[in-house]
Amino acid sequence: MPDVFQLGPVQLQGKLVAVLLACAVGLWLIRRAARQLSSREEATMTKPIDDIVFAGAIIVLIAWKLGVIVTQPSLLWTSPLKLLMVVGSSTEIMLGLLLAAVYMYVQIRKQRISLYVFLDILATGLTAAVFVYCALVPAYGLPTTWPWGISVEGTISRFHPFHAYVSLLLLPLLIWQIGYEGRRNRYGNGILLKYSLMYGGAVGMLASFFAAAKPELLYLSMAQLIFLFMLVIGMLLPALAHNTGRRELSAMSQNDSKTQIQQEQQNKEREKSQSGAGKEGFVDKKLDGPNRPST
Repeated sequence: MPDVFQLGPVQLQGKLVAVLLACAVGLWLIRRAARQLSSREEATMTKPIDDIVFAGAIIVLIAWKLGVIVTQPSLLWTSPLKLLMVVGSSTEIMLGLLLAAVYMYVQIRKQRISLYVFLDILATGLTAAVFVYCALVPAYGLPTTWPWGISVEGTISRFHPFHAYVSLLLLPLLIWQIGYEGRRNRYGNGILLKYSLMYGGAVGMLASFFAAAKPELLYLSMAQLIFLFMLVIGMLLPALAHNTGRRELSAMSQNDSKTQIQQEQQNKEREKSQSGAGKEGFVDKKLDGPNRPST
């Protein structure tokens, strides 16, 4: 991926093009996964999933690209074309992710979409987006003498290809999500989200040992803390899915519990009592006609 794309008088940063391609692939897989649910009961609720994720991606992209306007508003009237080249920092990205998360949560509650259905499908798209971005944008790790090390132009030093490690390690997860879970169509039970968090956290933690990062807390960098958090959440997710999962609740509601059996018996007795005395025009032949006893 070149550093700059030249389209006539317009120049686009290579990282921005990589982000757009990664978002396009991720959104396509999310749309594909949502359409695979057409034969299930949740199909009517999953139709707007791709629209919600697309709007969330636009929010993150706008915050990442235009967040610099908040810190440097003079760019609007001095050098507006620089906005195509300038990108935000990690602060703008975190702000965009927070705004997108709030927006998507509000929308799935409004559309009555199952949370686990949404998160399972979202996990597939995010994995594909990270895979494409890491495959296109180089990231230099710690110095190395290994033969596959990459070098910076103008230097003789070689560094670990951190981006290649992440993309290669994410490939089995992506194949499992699309090839295995996608064909079985098991979106909504939390299994896909659980193993995606566990595997993604383990991959990030393993690859981070080859990255040049400054320790922040407990001798771990910020990225390592995030990967550790993903790993822990993935390990704890089965208990959450068992207690609050949509399938578990629906299965419990279909069981023959004592309360449900008693309610069915009461309904039958009520119908029997109303079938006789409740009918209009009911006549007892022993008490009417010529055989009516005298009073």
